[in-house]
Parts: sequence; C-alpha cells; structure tokens
Amino acid sequence: MNKSITAVIFLEPDQVCLRILELPSQKVLDDVHSSPLMVGTDKIANYAENMPAIVNNIAGFKQLTKDYQVDKIAFYGALEDLDSVTAQYVADQLEVRTDLKIKWLNNSQLMAQTTSCVVTKLDRFAELSKHCLYLVSLGLNTMTLAFFHHGNFETLWELDLGSERISQLVERLRQTTTNPQEIIQDYINSKFGYIAPELTQKKKTVLLVQNAQTIGRRFIKQGERLAEVPTDFFKQKFTMESLQNRASEIWSDTPIEDRHRAWLAPNYLVVSRAQELINPMNVFVTNISVMDGLTNGIAVRNEQSQKQIDDMIRTSADDLAQRYGIDTKHMEFVSKLALQLFDQLQPIHRLGDHERLLLEIATKVDDIGNFINQRGHYRHSAYILRANPMIGLSDEDNRIIAEVARYHSTESPTAMQAHYRHLDDDIQLTIAKLAAILRVVDALDDSRQQKIKKIDLKLTDDGKLKIRATATDDLVLEKWSFGLKASLFKDVYGIEPILVERGD
Repeated sequence: MNKSITAVIFLEPDQVCLRILELPSQKVLDDVHSSPLMVGTDKIANYAENMPAIVNNIAGFKQLTKDYQVDKIAFYGALEDLDSVTAQYVADQLEVRTDLKIKWLNNSQLMAQTTSCVVTKLDRFAELSKHCLYLVSLGLNTMTLAFFHHGNFETLWELDLGSERISQLVERLRQTTTNPQEIIQDYINSKFGYIAPELTQKKKTVLLVQNAQTIGRRFIKQGERLAEVPTDFFKQKFTMESLQNRASEIWSDTPIEDRHRAWLAPNYLVVSRAQELINPMNVFVTNISVMDGLTNGIAVRNEQSQKQIDDMIRTSADDLAQRYGIDTKHMEFVSKLALQLFDQLQPIHRLGDHERLLLEIATKVDDIGNFINQRGHYRHSAYILRANPMIGLSDEDNRIIAEVARYHSTESPTAMQAHYRHLDDDIQLTIAKLAAILRVVDALDDSRQQKIKKIDLKLTDDGKLKIRATATDDLVLEKWSFGLKASLFKDVYGIEPILVERGD
C-alpha cells in the first residue's frame, strides 16, 4: 500500500497544534504546540483577539509541512462556546490569511471522536469496562461524563464544570470573599446534583480520567497510554490555594506548564467529587488526547471509528427516547419502514448514508414532545431536541433532526413557516425530503397497532408511488391519516404516493 503524509492542524481556545502523520500506519512524525493563546473571559473561544498569533503559528506549521512534503493538510477547530455568526467571521479571516479552510467541531463531536479513540486504542479498555466504566473528560468550558456498561456506550452527560470556567469563578469570588473554597465546592456539588442518584447506584465501577495533563504526567510512564491512580489520591483535602500556589511541592517530580497551573485545582476538585459519588473500585488516567481522537477518526477516515460513533449516536437517541417515554413498538415500526422507503427511493432523493442516519435518528425521537403535551407535540419535540444535542452530531445535524421532527406531523416546511424560512438554504431541501418520508411512514401506523407487516413499492409510469401494504387488520384510520400527510411527499418529490391495502 502506498504511503502518504498528512498534517492535522487543530485550533483550540488555548493553543493551536500540528501533528504530521504517515499513513496508513498513523505513525506520528512530528507534534508541535503553539505558545499559550489568551483565553477569553466572556467567550472562552477568544479566536478573534488571538488572530495574529494563530496566523503566525499556522505560517510556521505550513513551512514545516513543506519540509515533510505533506500531501494533505486537514484544519479543524474547537467550536467551544463560539456562536455561529462569530464562527463564520473567524473562519473567513483564517481562510483569507492562511489559505486554509477550517472545519468547526462542537464539543459533542470532539467527545465522540476522543471516546472512540479510547475504545479502540486503549489496550485494556475491554477489561476496564467489563462491568461499569465512567469516562471523565475534562474541558475548558464543560466536563463530560460518559457511561459504559459491559464495554458498550450507554449515555453521556455534559456539565458546566470546565476548568477555565471554574478558574474564572474563583477569581471573581476572590474579589468579594476571602475564602472561595466552600462556595466552589457547593458549586461543583450542585452541577453533579441531578445525576448524582444515577452515579451512586452502579456497582463494580471503574473511573477513567481523560484530558488531565498534569495528573497524566505524574502517573503515566513514558510511551504508555494508561496508568492506575491510587484510590486515595483524589480523597486528599487540598484547598484551592494549596493546589495552585504549592503545586510544585504537592506535585513533586511532575512538570507543570504555566497554562495548566490555574486549571489544576478545578480539575482535581471535579474529579474528586465524581469519585466520591461513583465510589469506583479503581481509578485510571489516560493521556489519549483530542488530537488523538481527530487523527484516529475523521482526519484519516477510519471506518471502524465512524461505525462506533454512529452507534453512539443511535444509543444517545434511544436514551433520549426512553427518557421521554416514547412508544417503543411504534418507533421500531416507523424506523424500519422509513429506512426501507429511503433506500428504495435513493435514485430520486439522491441523499447519502449520512442523511440516512439522520432520518433513522429522527424516527427514534420525533414523538418525544408527547411527554409535554400531545397537542402540538411535534413543536415540543423540536425544541427538546434543540436543547439536547446528541453526541457525535454537528450543530447542523442536530438542527436537521429537530426540524424533521417538527414537520413529521401536520405542519409543512414552507416559506410560511418562520423556523423553515430562517434555515440555511443548503439544509432546507434535506429537511423537506426526510420529513416527507417520515410523515408518510408515520401515517402507516397512526393507530399505533403496527397492523402493517410488509410494504412493497412500485413507481408507475404516470408519476405515482404505489405503496402496497400487507396488513393484519383494516387500515381505515391509516388511510385517512395517509391522505392528510401525503401531500408533502408529492410537493417535495413530484410523485403522488398511493396506499394500497393487501390482506394476508
């Protein structure tokens, strides 16, 4: 197999990094990190203010890629807490000044890539997750906590416990109180509060800590990916002041970068509280980083990694559906037939595998709004989905799923609908195509009794789509609902769907 060299540039709020890889082996040829960038106080992602430093570093990176005769440069950025408009401004400035087009990734996508890397690259992962495993991933703005059971991903929580956020809170508290320690502890406890009952229920658990650079340097040996941390390590009663001011004394023989010194105390206190609630049998730390996740996944198109992420997305959707009490049998019916319809209509809609996945996810969660009120449930579904982005999906993907759920019932995506009118042009048609399929299939189980056991499709010469349904009971209600919901399909595809009932 021919070898090639790829470079990955990753922009984070506190630094910009370069990794040069030989493919397909993924051998790391060089790893370069910039000097610290200035983190913002309002928005942590302070890219606009750091633009001169970012551009200067990338210029040096590009020269290095020439020296290595790099075939391809992939440029990614952590969206963090950046709003969409500012992200577009920053992306445009970067492209003009560096001639590189950045791809923004939200925290959910980065977490999915990194988690997939932990699962595939950590030799002992199967052993550690044999029973229950919690993966704590520390970030600047948020902390994520993923739960694995018998080696399989089950759920994820994102908490406002980022190291920089807590550090900024400490600085503000110091201006009003002489001892912020107790307040910070209460703050951390409050953020864990709503998930605490779940964390305390599991037995035979393992706690795995990620993105804790200083802790990793203390315990992980050179060339290794994992180390066990003594269970009493996070039980020591350090104060904020002692963790920060006496860092060199407390963390003897551990090199501490200046940029990480302020984050040491918040990270320690957050992990300490997580351990207190989870009460694990063992605690481990890994140095697998976000950059590792990127290079293992999307940067080199790792099919195994993408399959794992797709499965995590499906699991997240199932978890959300269960949380809001959906009708499982109806969901499975709609999901199966919607994907069948999608596959057979592929030459007409010309959408790809990714859109197929988005349709599948929409079929799982389109009815969660019933938890609030059956009347207008599709609108409730949409805003619940907007407020609960799923792991591994981009902001655009989450928006598509939410809007497909909004239009799966009675409302249609037209210029009269403000939500649809304000969407980007490039996703409006995708939403309409997926919603049209979902609406037709949803009508086939309007009674919620799964009367239809099989469907066959046939496109006629006169522009009609005959859906022959083999049923175990009469379809009076389904035919009535189908007649109401079929118009969107005809508007979008120019094909009139017709439901034809066939008995067993």
